[in-house]
Amino acid sequence: MTTRDDTQGTRHADNRRPDDRYREHGLETQCTHAGERWERYDFWSSSTPIYNATTYFYDTFDQLEERIFYRQPGYVYSRYGTPTTTTLERALSTLEGADATLVCASGMAASHLALLAAGAGRDCPVLCSSDVYGSVYTMVEDVFPHLGAPTAFADFTDLNRVEDALRKTGARVVYFEVMTNPLTRVIDAPAVVALAHRYGARAIVDNTFTTPYLLRPFEFGSDFVCHSVSKFLSGHGDVLAGSVGCHQDDFTALHAMLIQVGCALGPNEAWLALRGLKTFALRMERHCANALEVAHFLESHPMIERVRYAGLPSHPQYAVARRIFPPGRSGAMLSFDIADCDQARAVRFLDALRLVLPATTLGDIYSLIVNPARSTHRWLGPERLAALGILPGTFRMSVGIENVEDLKADLDQALRTSR
Repeated sequence: MTTRDDTQGTRHADNRRPDDRYREHGLETQCTHAGERWERYDFWSSSTPIYNATTYFYDTFDQLEERIFYRQPGYVYSRYGTPTTTTLERALSTLEGADATLVCASGMAASHLALLAAGAGRDCPVLCSSDVYGSVYTMVEDVFPHLGAPTAFADFTDLNRVEDALRKTGARVVYFEVMTNPLTRVIDAPAVVALAHRYGARAIVDNTFTTPYLLRPFEFGSDFVCHSVSKFLSGHGDVLAGSVGCHQDDFTALHAMLIQVGCALGPNEAWLALRGLKTFALRMERHCANALEVAHFLESHPMIERVRYAGLPSHPQYAVARRIFPPGRSGAMLSFDIADCDQARAVRFLDALRLVLPATTLGDIYSLIVNPARSTHRWLGPERLAALGILPGTFRMSVGIENVEDLKADLDQALRTSR
């Protein structure tokens, strides 16, 4: 028979006894302080804790001052960083090969911060790819000119046009997505970055669609790499977050910009993104495999006029994709045009879907689809949409991790129902 150790329960109860520091204080003080800052732990938690604190302090004011003036690493106020957000930043720096990364409140905040940190503003022209996320297009076209920054757009799939635009505009900041939104064109990112540097411009690469699973832009000299962390990196549709990776020389300016703009990421959101990041590589493997099958299915479907997927030989930039992406990896994003499709049929198609979700986001475990002309890019107007190649029957699809046969069946029945 095992002898009971009566001291064991006593030791276990020690951390749950009344807080002697505040026994003699008033109820109000006890409610405020009792139990807090009880001990410094001598263990690690398997998952990073959520530090829901706005403010941090130290044993002495001298220690606090060392952190305030960045003489020692640490935390002062959560807008400047928290242990939870720093853990996410360290993970993203590792994945991207960045010298440092800062996380922020959204993907749009990341794009905004990157442009500001790169110098966009008065007398610093910005050259942007014409095929980008609609809100980025609007920010570059409408917001930055008010800050005194001349802006211009070009087709970045044509390197001659990029060079011509750099020469004519004198751009000092270049911004583009490697795989464009919504038409999933593939830009020769190493060549564009090299051109930008040749003409004295800094290059910002939005790696949201491609992710480090396909491409690591710092390996070919990008100055900044931004993400909507809400998408593939976190992957579950439950967190709004962004990130900007940079070189060491740019970190101070980027961090100062985040502090002054105030778009800090909260610790709860950082924890959710960290949790999603754990399965990122596993999810991307399924995303890519499913997307290739769905692309082949759509390309052979009699009601589909055109499919753009980087893994198909028919893709206009297939050779570029094969050169800059790893073998067998082409991402989860595709776009396609339904033949003879007007706005009414586009709506019927979306309403008929039962498994694929019509939603204005991407990168979730679920398959998601959107009609850009009616949603993400609607404010561009009919003429500009047509010039970009976005038709009433154009759809952008983010292929999820479901059973691929179920996805094909759902797309097929919706196409037939919409006739």
